[in-house]
Amino acid sequence: MKLLRKTNLCLMILWCLAALAWAKPEPVVPVPPDYVLDKQLEGEDPFDIAKPVFSPDNSFVAAFMHSPRVVTVWETRTGKVVAQIAEDVHHVDGADGLEFSTDGKQLILLRNFLPLKVIDWKAGKVVREIPLEADPKKILSYAISPDQSLLAVGTYTGIALWDMKAGKKLKEYLKGQAVSGLDMLITRDKQGRPVRLLSFGRALMPPDVTWKDIVGLINLDSGAVTPLLNDIPSDKKVSGSMTFFFTDFEWGGGHLLVTYSVFPPSVKAGTYLIDTWTGKYLSQQDLGQFVVKYRPKYLWKPFYGFVMPTADMTGSPYKVATQFLVPTLTGLKVLDTVDESKLATYGIRISDRYDLAAVVVKKDPSDTCKLFLYKLVPKKVL
Repeated sequence: MKLLRKTNLCLMILWCLAALAWAKPEPVVPVPPDYVLDKQLEGEDPFDIAKPVFSPDNSFVAAFMHSPRVVTVWETRTGKVVAQIAEDVHHVDGADGLEFSTDGKQLILLRNFLPLKVIDWKAGKVVREIPLEADPKKILSYAISPDQSLLAVGTYTGIALWDMKAGKKLKEYLKGQAVSGLDMLITRDKQGRPVRLLSFGRALMPPDVTWKDIVGLINLDSGAVTPLLNDIPSDKKVSGSMTFFFTDFEWGGGHLLVTYSVFPPSVKAGTYLIDTWTGKYLSQQDLGQFVVKYRPKYLWKPFYGFVMPTADMTGSPYKVATQFLVPTLTGLKVLDTVDESKLATYGIRISDRYDLAAVVVKKDPSDTCKLFLYKLVPKKVL
């Protein structure tokens, strides 16, 4: 009997190895997402529905309704409002940032110099505050670690790193410099050692518009700051009266995507791709006379590409579009564009599962803002 068991086990192992030997690697073929309307969520706003965000399990969407200054939560299954937290509860006049907690039970609300609010949205009350005192104007950028233990806040005066659990400021970086883009990565380096990285992109504004140290990496463990893009060819540099750089770690952190928007005398947008571990510049993609409206998001399987909303600022009223970019051997390439005739994107947030998009739609300045859910499915290419 023992011999029979061993024989069966050996046969099973050999069968599995044979299956692996014959299995072919699945080809990576980028496919643009098609935005299929699911439903409109209850309510609308004359001006803006800001910072839409999905709960971790996609059951709920939250956003800040501009006119009544109400934090609203909808159920994605029904499209119905399930919670509203009014201004007399949260005491905030707008939202520079809005995120669900990792368990989906709370909302994190950021606004200029006001204390960060942690809201139990089902109970309709603020359960915790952290006195960020970030900036009287606004928070330009922020990044939260995956476990929400760390928060980095970028303002017109630099970066502040906070311990979210202790409610304590840990360190400041780039004092006196405007920081328009932040992203945080907790991973392991090529030697397998744990590393915590913070990427930053600066905002260049008069009188300081010098191209130097405009993008970089901060090692949160050692404190080392590594500038990037200082050695790219001069014809790859962009400049204007105001230039805003945004950073996002992609593909598990192996690459850093840098997007930029340039304002007068010219208006244009584009991207740089950087190898995170070597710091080497890999490629650039010019997007034309646009500005990048919201931070891009990389969609994994089955799409394999970047979603990047843009706005054409050359006319009035300006036109909006949603670009889909894919990496190629020669750089990033625009594979598909959804213009405003199909999807007038005033704001967008794609779920972490890449299957749903919360899209704020506003067709012209006189139109009210409405919030829709769209399903993301692979586009049929003829």
